Amino acid sequence: MHRIAATPGGWNPQAEGVIFIQQTPAPIVFITAADTDIQTLATARSKLPAGFPSLRVANLLQLQQQLTIDTYAEEILEKAEVIIIRLLGGRSYWSYGLEVVREVVEKTKAALIVMPGDNSPDPDLISHSTVSLSAVDRLWHYFTECGVENFVNGLRFAADIGLKTAYNPPLPKEVSRVGIYNWLATESTDSSSAASLDNLSGVANADRVGILFYRAHYLSGNLAPIDALCQALVDRKLAPVPVFVSSLREPDVQAELGQYFQPKNAEQIQLLLNTTSFAISGFRSQDRELENIRSLDVPVLQVIFSGGTAAQWK
Repeated sequence: MHRIAATPGGWNPQAEGVIFIQQTPAPIVFITAADTDIQTLATARSKLPAGFPSLRVANLLQLQQQLTIDTYAEEILEKAEVIIIRLLGGRSYWSYGLEVVREVVEKTKAALIVMPGDNSPDPDLISHSTVSLSAVDRLWHYFTECGVENFVNGLRFAADIGLKTAYNPPLPKEVSRVGIYNWLATESTDSSSAASLDNLSGVANADRVGILFYRAHYLSGNLAPIDALCQALVDRKLAPVPVFVSSLREPDVQAELGQYFQPKNAEQIQLLLNTTSFAISGFRSQDRELENIRSLDVPVLQVIFSGGTAAQWK
C-alpha cells in the first residue's frame, strides 16, 4: 500500500489538514463526487429490500490527499466486496486513487465498477473495472438515468454482480433528458404534468430569465437552490424559466431548449443563468453543439453550486 514519505517532526504538505472519513466497513462501497448521487442514494437506501447488504458512500471530494486515500483503502475498501466509483473528469482527475483501488481489488478480489460521472462514454475509465463491460454499461445507465427507482435497481444489480444475490432488477428506466421544472407546484415532480411557462413565471408581463440545471438535481429532489433562485428573480419582478437537462454536451438536448427559452408564442428569455458544468468554456469555440445556446443571443451568467460544507461556504 502506498505511504507518503514524511520526516519526523517536519512539515508534510500532504498531511497538513488531512481529512479522514469516519466509517465502518460494509460489503458495498460507493464513491462519487456528486452531491445529488449521495442524496439520491440516501433515499434509495430506505427502499431496498429487507436484508440488503450494508452500503457506505464516500464523497470523492473528501478523498483527495494521498494519506486520506491510503487510510480509507486500508480501513474500508479492503473489507468491501463491491466497490463502485463514479468519476467526473476522467482517470487523470483521481489517478492516485484509482491506482490504490486497483491494488486493493487485486488483493481482495472484490468486484470493481468504475464509470463516468456523466453520460459521456469513457472506455479508458471503464477499463479499470474488474467485471464485464456489459455489466459496467448497464450499471452506468442506471445512474445516468438517475432517479430513486433507477438507483435502487442499480444497487440491486451491483449486489447481483459482486455478492451473487438474485434480485434480478429490471433494466434502467429512461427519464426525459430535458424538461421544465414547475417550481410552484410542490405536489408533483413529474415533468409530464408541468405547468405552462406563463403559470411558472409567477410574474405577469415580466422579463423572463432562464435557469439551466442538471436533471440529477431534479430527480434527487435537490431543488432548494433552484427554488431560491426562482424566488429571488420573482422578488425582482422577473419571471424565472427553470429547465433541467441531462447534459449540455448533447446536441438533441440543446435543440429542445429552444421550446422553453425561445418559444414561438411567448417572449424569449432575456438572460440565462447556467448552473451546469463544462458549458461556458465552449461558448467561444466553434462547436456546433453550442449553436442553439448562442442563437439565443442573451447574456449567460455562470452560477456555481458549492460542493463544500455550509461552514466552508460561510
